[in-house]
Amino acid sequence: MARANFSILVIAILMISLPLRSQESKQKIKSIVITEDKYDMLIKKQYKESEVYYDQRGNIVEEISYKEGKVNKHFKYQYDDDDNKIREEEFGPSGKLIKVSEYKIENGLRVEKTVYDHDLKIKSRKNYVYTMY
Repeated sequence: MARANFSILVIAILMISLPLRSQESKQKIKSIVITEDKYDMLIKKQYKESEVYYDQRGNIVEEISYKEGKVNKHFKYQYDDDDNKIREEEFGPSGKLIKVSEYKIENGLRVEKTVYDHDLKIKSRKNYVYTMY
């Protein structure tokens, strides 16, 4: 009898905790900021290493990397309704646009990548041809 009561108690605890776990898994990351502490003798310096921002669907929409606390590289991304990356913008340390890459997607596969310079003049174009089984 005690063993049956114990089993029922365990099942009840598991059932109560299930909704709590499912709520926790619904939390989504909006951004991550990473800092690094560097030590030189007795002096401690803290630098921001990177920042990453996400959209509601979990796609990275912006990445910023730092070198000794100063912006080194900066990217912004756009996605289609199927979460395929369709545009990437690269910015320099001063915030000025360096280049833009646009991606054409067909049936979930990248079929073309076009790269533009800071004036949005075409620099290159790649075509992807797939062989399927």
